Amino acid sequence: MSVHLTLHALHTLPPSNINRDDLGNPKTATYGGVPRARVSSQSWKRAMRTHFTTAGLIPDQDLAVRTRQGISLLADALRPLRPGLDKETAAALAEKVLVAATGASPDTARHPDTDAPATKEILFLGRRQIARLAHLAAEAADDITAYLKTKANVTALKQAVASKDAVDIALFGRMMAADQDLNIDAAVQVADALAVHRTTVETDFFTAVDDFTSDSGAGMIGRGDFVAPTLYRHAALTGPDLAANLTDLADAMTPQQVTAAFIRAFAEAIPAGKINSHAHTTRPTVLIATVTGKPINHIDAFETPIATAAGGHLATAAARLAEHITTAQTAYGDPDARSWFLTLAPQATEPLNATAERVPTLAALADTAAAELARRTNTAREQA
Repeated sequence: MSVHLTLHALHTLPPSNINRDDLGNPKTATYGGVPRARVSSQSWKRAMRTHFTTAGLIPDQDLAVRTRQGISLLADALRPLRPGLDKETAAALAEKVLVAATGASPDTARHPDTDAPATKEILFLGRRQIARLAHLAAEAADDITAYLKTKANVTALKQAVASKDAVDIALFGRMMAADQDLNIDAAVQVADALAVHRTTVETDFFTAVDDFTSDSGAGMIGRGDFVAPTLYRHAALTGPDLAANLTDLADAMTPQQVTAAFIRAFAEAIPAGKINSHAHTTRPTVLIATVTGKPINHIDAFETPIATAAGGHLATAAARLAEHITTAQTAYGDPDARSWFLTLAPQATEPLNATAERVPTLAALADTAAAELARRTNTAREQA
């Protein structure tokens, strides 16, 4: 039996537009027959990846970069290892090495600083993978053509990229269209965040005043749409998959430490769309972590949208979520599951006390749940 960490959050946003569609409007979905605000899983996953760095949760060398500028990054890493190489030679060498390692195709666009071409594909490369490729390129710099004619050398390049030592690749996976052998299945599933209530997209009409004119007219006028939803958010992390995806991260972060960092990023990170206009830096009012053999997404607790006459969705949402967790656990759940929850509104979320152990801080929730996932993962692997 596998072991999973599931995360559930009730997260209220102020008027905001954190994730836009192709017309610049807030993304929505019809669920339960009514329109709901929606934030795509891709949007929140990128926010979490960025938060790993900005919050200092994971060292840079243990992370990856998603870019079309992989040749330029490799050339930058190569030149200190072979100081005699000029920019043009380093870029040409890096291009041949990265193409051989990943199957990527160079584009005509070039990086202005390194004069290296971009790749047509966007690549997800671990920083340790780039450093390993740079050392191999440095060894091959005297005759790269001869080096690439040897099958063992090309295999070494591919193995350098296939190494499992990038935390965000381990968590969120990697798809390499040019070489499917480099694909890595994600250890984490992230659901689209969805409003627990019917959501109306509202329009803000705004003006800008010209400081150097004295007339009463506006210097410009415009409009922007926004929503102000209470969202249900969900993610699931599979413990054995994470451990397998980090097998080469020796003497660095453990899967338990990565799990704790992921929990913190899930709670603290927020997509930055139009953040200067809305300052939507809220945190989940409710955060639940469960370690279980049977992960369950509880969005169907809100298939019937919440509607309150007195205003505010949180108390009703918490009660609905608590009832659904209890019912789902009885019908489908894992009797050995353990749950913890953090809340910013204890009175409004009191029903959740019957479903999980309340903890006072995010750090306590992250550390406790991560330790339990590690324990059960180790037990499952020993019994396999």
